[in-house]
Amino acid sequence: MRMRRARTPAALAAGALVVAVSLAIGDVSATSSPKVVAHTTDAGPDGPVVVAIGDSIMEGHGLDPSQAWPSLLARQNGWRLTNLASDGSGFVTAGNNGDTFADQVAVAVRLNPSIVLVSGSSNDLGSDDEMIAGETAATIRALHAAVPRAEIFAVSPVWNDKSVPPQLNSIDLDVVQAVAAVGGYALDIGQPLSGRPGMMQSDDVHPTPAGQELIAAAVEKALGHPVA
Repeated sequence: MRMRRARTPAALAAGALVVAVSLAIGDVSATSSPKVVAHTTDAGPDGPVVVAIGDSIMEGHGLDPSQAWPSLLARQNGWRLTNLASDGSGFVTAGNNGDTFADQVAVAVRLNPSIVLVSGSSNDLGSDDEMIAGETAATIRALHAAVPRAEIFAVSPVWNDKSVPPQLNSIDLDVVQAVAAVGGYALDIGQPLSGRPGMMQSDDVHPTPAGQELIAAAVEKALGHPVA
């Protein structure tokens, strides 16, 4: 049984935002096929180094990168954030830039983060369950092996305003179990957009700026009660 810890990890102490920029990290493999793009929010020299690994919802698809929920939390908590999340990416599925979460991890470890936020993705819906579980476990193990002192947080995946597909819950469980196996934390944020169509962009997939704010608030609340 997982026990809820009362403490919030010390690395999440607040600070101040200095500047927000966007840059390309570059090719992750020798074949120069996948490309991982980083959006950074610099909280200054004293903020913890935080990396976000995920999909287009975490990236802030259709919005300015500063409106994505990881950037909102960076400004609120004083993080030095690098958001590697990418349109279309998953643990199994390659995104629009050709990258999977494993490719994002390969970039993340170069940054020597103290905190990593990672979430399962609806982009893997329809893929084989065993394949998803295997790739998820391997990716998280590789992340932990490369940065063993980093605190890893599994953020439950966000769906739209409608009912959550059962496979997405299975994908979330894969991430929670993989992160728990390396001593990380689970952040169950529920479904903050459920029943709120006004918080969705016209594609009914990606949140509006107000929707991203709801997600940020849910993650911030969950950070106060991480599950180990």
